[in-house]
Amino acid sequence: MSIETIRPKKILVFLPPAAANAIVAKLASHGHDAVAVSTLPEAFIALRSDHYSFAITTRPEIDLLRNIRSIPVVNLEVFFHTEPSGDGPLVTSKRFDSSAFMKRIEFLVQPMATRVEPAGAERATNEAVREPKTPRWWTAVKSMLGLPRRREGLKDVRS
Repeated sequence: MSIETIRPKKILVFLPPAAANAIVAKLASHGHDAVAVSTLPEAFIALRSDHYSFAITTRPEIDLLRNIRSIPVVNLEVFFHTEPSGDGPLVTSKRFDSSAFMKRIEFLVQPMATRVEPAGAERATNEAVREPKTPRWWTAVKSMLGLPRRREGLKDVRS
């Protein structure tokens, strides 16, 4: 038996041609294999091929892509930030946060098993896991019968 190396899937960029080519060039400069499509038929054919791990597009097209195939989609618009330019508060320009964009891409390119959770997100340990919530009907019955609402102070009879 030979073990085949798993080839990383491509990234689908569904944007107008100029923007798609700029994003594909940015991804290629960081070593990622990306393909630009600009029309719905091209996107449909690309997503049906199962060669893409995720897609990059803008907000209006996210549902369109997900209706073709359930795939993770990066909304490019969230990486554009307005900042004032000039003397007046009415004049603003948008700046592309390429650092945050590439961090998101690097995260999504990693295989699911090797993804590292963001700092601050900790998994619950067995000691911290809460017991299942008591059904409302049982709480109402206990209240009507005058039974204690919580099990605090009760000992486990199995020990």
